[in-house]
Amino acid sequence: MKAIILAAGMGTRLSPMTLLKPKPLLEIKGKTILENMIKFLNRGRINDITVVTGYKHELFDEYKEKLGFKKVVYKDYKNKNSSSSLKFVIDEIEKGTIILNGDLFINKSFIEYIKPNISQLLSQQITEGVISWGYIIDSNFKLIDIDTNAINGYGDGIAIFDNEEDLKILKKELINCSDEEYWEYCILRAIDKINFYSFNYDDIYTEIDSFKDALYHNLLTPEEIAQQCSDDGKIERLAGITNINYKIKFLNEYKVIRIPGKGTENIIDRTSEKEILNILYDKDIVPKSDFYDSDIKLTDYLEGYRSLDFDDLKNYETIFPLIIKQMKKLHSMPHDNYKNFNVISMIEEIKKYEKLANITLVTKIEHKFLLNIARKMDEGKQVLCHRDLQLPNIMYDGKEIKFVDFEYSGFSSILWEIGNFTAELELNDEQINKFIELYKDITYREIIEGQLMSNYVWALWGWIYNSIDLGRNYLTRFHHNLNYLMKSN
Repeated sequence: MKAIILAAGMGTRLSPMTLLKPKPLLEIKGKTILENMIKFLNRGRINDITVVTGYKHELFDEYKEKLGFKKVVYKDYKNKNSSSSLKFVIDEIEKGTIILNGDLFINKSFIEYIKPNISQLLSQQITEGVISWGYIIDSNFKLIDIDTNAINGYGDGIAIFDNEEDLKILKKELINCSDEEYWEYCILRAIDKINFYSFNYDDIYTEIDSFKDALYHNLLTPEEIAQQCSDDGKIERLAGITNINYKIKFLNEYKVIRIPGKGTENIIDRTSEKEILNILYDKDIVPKSDFYDSDIKLTDYLEGYRSLDFDDLKNYETIFPLIIKQMKKLHSMPHDNYKNFNVISMIEEIKKYEKLANITLVTKIEHKFLLNIARKMDEGKQVLCHRDLQLPNIMYDGKEIKFVDFEYSGFSSILWEIGNFTAELELNDEQINKFIELYKDITYREIIEGQLMSNYVWALWGWIYNSIDLGRNYLTRFHHNLNYLMKSN
């Protein structure tokens, strides 16, 4: 038997790492995907291996020498799909050929599952929520149809061509595939002409189509992702609660790589964040950011800046004007001018977080009081807000302030923004009153109402993400706000 590994593509869904190296050279558990695949092929006594390369093909050379495979370079890979790569080596396909896509991390030996003299797929269960090719089979495992948009069942897999007559038809259908199609279309179009089988197995391989796949299957840690996106493998962990952040050197420039925490897609709209940062790019508020698949973000590292700290707040006469200057830039952008964005309703935010937390933190009377304030906020003016202005997200170089981490940003009430800001920075009454004097157009009570709202939502956040101590801390602050507001009502 022999094997053909398709490894020509750019692997854009694994960017930014694949801007440095091809997807099959991603390292998992100390070995590249390619090394791991060839290890299992060799164990099955398959040593005749052809690797079809294209993108950054020269990086395969050291592995070619070490692993002893035949390297083929397909230069026209940029605008083509896998069918064109396989057609390029069609003469290599013969009876007993295994076809593998280059992004399969093999988990265990599979050669013993191959049945002789038939065309077959070793398929496995589709990952929940991932659109895949799903195989519809009869009681004898014969393939009768393919659902190209399946979200459950068994699909994808490793193909084995081990029937001479089938090969003639499959090669003909492969030649007829357009260069923009997956090579597997030759199987789909040959179903009615040959007997093709699909045998279901679990855990033979994991397809690494994106970093989300690797994280979901616990094959990579955020730290390992950051290391492989770094020019030199060096990383420095930075502050972060919702996400995991590292300073890295990428394409010879220092960047901050953000790797989303698990489950953050339930509360964060990454598309909206990207669009908001595009709006702000030329406003001198934020550093430049680039977004990639799997919700990974690379942001220019702010050289000379550091996160604001509590000692800086002692000099609030100097710091507050700098912060307010940047705040006002945001708050001067009303929702009326950006109707393509949804308003972040405080009523809906409360409902969303309460549903996710699935816990009751307040009494019915307290909840009614809270919702009345939320309703008042929703009826007020809605402007662009950062909505998470805590110390690590406020960068300072001794002269200027910039804001980072806009994942919670959106068009909402200023009361949330300033209430959240004053609560997160733990400002005392003297500092709050100075802020009111400088910002203008807001009262002390309105700020406490904003604090009440943010402390309640972040308390729920603590329960959602199992940070119970943090949640309790916010809940204590919430009750302090509530006591003040109910007494002065």
